[in-house]
Amino acid sequence: MTEFPRKLAEVAGPFPAAKIHGAAAGMGECGDATRALVADGQLQPDLITGMTLALLAKQPRKQRPDGTKKASGVAGRVWVREQFTIHRPISHDDVWLVEGESTGTYVRKGRSYSITASRSHTSASERFATNLTTGLFSYKPNPDLKDSVQGLPIDETPAPKPDWQAAAANPHSAAIRAVTIGRVFGGDRVLVSLAMMAARDTDNPDNPIHSDPEQAKKAGLAQPIAGGSHVLSFALEAVMATLGTQVLMHGAHFDIRWKAPTENDVYIVPTATVVVAEPDRLVLDLQVDLDSGPTAMVGTLTIPIA
Repeated sequence: MTEFPRKLAEVAGPFPAAKIHGAAAGMGECGDATRALVADGQLQPDLITGMTLALLAKQPRKQRPDGTKKASGVAGRVWVREQFTIHRPISHDDVWLVEGESTGTYVRKGRSYSITASRSHTSASERFATNLTTGLFSYKPNPDLKDSVQGLPIDETPAPKPDWQAAAANPHSAAIRAVTIGRVFGGDRVLVSLAMMAARDTDNPDNPIHSDPEQAKKAGLAQPIAGGSHVLSFALEAVMATLGTQVLMHGAHFDIRWKAPTENDVYIVPTATVVVAEPDRLVLDLQVDLDSGPTAMVGTLTIPIA
């Protein structure tokens, strides 16, 4: 039986320039605020979403008895939930360091999940992201699996929280305070094309099911599906376009769940609805609906106010 927590090997940045600019290009005609942040030399928030995945993708591969190597990473292949906080902006070329551990696994209704925590620091040893990632090993349930927990139960695993101290540096505080309950950002239909997915994936994809039809079929998918951070980026863009390009970079906390795959060449409708507007915080419900289908993503965004 695996012992938890299981420490993971540290991984250093930066992200390749192709990944940063590819993610911006992957927003198609949408994404002006995101591209403005990138043009200013800052890493966009949707890439910071995946710091745990950056850690997992670079883990050493273990040798199998037959001499082949297992795929790197220990978390589930399908991203289903991400809890994270962005503490401060970070430049494209900063040589960041991410550390973390696998905190446990569990089985629920025939599906196996894993939990991985990570903490990311700048080259000056300042934390810029805290992440807690939930991965699902397979879409298809296994009826032979019984509900179980190894390691720390998810409800008892320490999760990121808003960073109230970081809020003082937010350059968009006045705009945040002016927002009222019930306001909705976004709401426009956005096409997520295969070309956009390929641009985000670059020529060296971490997981080709997001851009390669043949690889998607091998994984049991009808066609490529957009990555979780790609889907999330459109909801974040709606907030940034309204309140300012750096509004999410100073202590904002996110709790995101992906509920249905977003296949290529479909329209989505991203929205961010203000549900709390208090002197010390702005809370928004994030949602991405498939234009002709179910809800693809839901989440809560808390922006602390100094």
